[in-house]
Amino acid sequence: MNDGKKRENKRIIIRLPNWIGDAVMATPFLHAMRRVFPEAQITLAGRKQVMDLLLHFPGFDERWEIDSLTPRSLVRRVRSQRFDMGFLLTNSFRSAFVFFLGRVKDRIGYAQDFRRMFLNHSIEPRGEIMNLSMVEYYMNLLSEFADLTKMERVMRLYPTEEEREQANLLLLRNGWDGASRLVGINPFSHQWETKRWYPERFAEVADRLIERYHVQCVFVSEEKDRPLMEKIKGMCQNPLIDLVGKASLPAIPPLLEKYILFITNDSGLMHVAAAMNTPLVAIFGPTDWRRTAPYSRRATLIRKVQDHEPCMSPECRRDFACMAEIATDEVLSAAGKYLND
Repeated sequence: MNDGKKRENKRIIIRLPNWIGDAVMATPFLHAMRRVFPEAQITLAGRKQVMDLLLHFPGFDERWEIDSLTPRSLVRRVRSQRFDMGFLLTNSFRSAFVFFLGRVKDRIGYAQDFRRMFLNHSIEPRGEIMNLSMVEYYMNLLSEFADLTKMERVMRLYPTEEEREQANLLLLRNGWDGASRLVGINPFSHQWETKRWYPERFAEVADRLIERYHVQCVFVSEEKDRPLMEKIKGMCQNPLIDLVGKASLPAIPPLLEKYILFITNDSGLMHVAAAMNTPLVAIFGPTDWRRTAPYSRRATLIRKVQDHEPCMSPECRRDFACMAEIATDEVLSAAGKYLND
């Protein structure tokens, strides 16, 4: 696609990833889009949780929350806008089919899930790109339009000052003394149980951090994680700041921004913390660290090499060695490097 044609494409739609972590890792792509297409009218389309997270992301003209739309109504809406280009950050058959039926002229995406026939600018998902960070996977969709070697990768979210103040008040109302350093601890991880390190080890880490460094430990997630939160609270000898079910999604980035450290499983919140430049200790088990490790220079990755890694399985068929071999002392040692500064 030549530069002349690029300049002619004025109406662009971007189908965002469905999951929080993927959406955060797509933010360098979103920043780059406006640099590559400075005059275009660009629409973002995605699920509610992703649109809430990117509510204040700059540089876009329209935002469509698509959870409430049927496939047919979404096709009609896409068709009515007469888009010149569409970028698919999802890999699903359905998302490509919607762009095809919606008569998006140039449809750019990876040739996954038997959808090649619906893309007129398809990229093969193989080779080096499949061993690199998801940040590069998304950026590669722009390879026809820009020299990616000259493009800065900016992974960032944009909470407002009002949201920062709300996060501050939420902490104060739930046990923060207003002075102690805050360490976030995230034993939660959606979709796969196998991505979770042992709750009793997270509890031990929290207690020892509180006793050694006089920090306060914060836990935040959705209300559905209440049973695990109560289990961990029952194991701990010290009080915790429990924000499970109490923080809206837009409140999460400014909340994580206040932490001096975030200790976490591989999860969406891990990537949110990275986007807020919060130091991280990230515990990895069955997932592919090459693709989904936190995209941050302030992150320590803890994993144990296995002969079958990455298994990428939501159910462990072995002995869960990838997590069992990670000791609390190793996590505490990694945390100490940030807390001793």
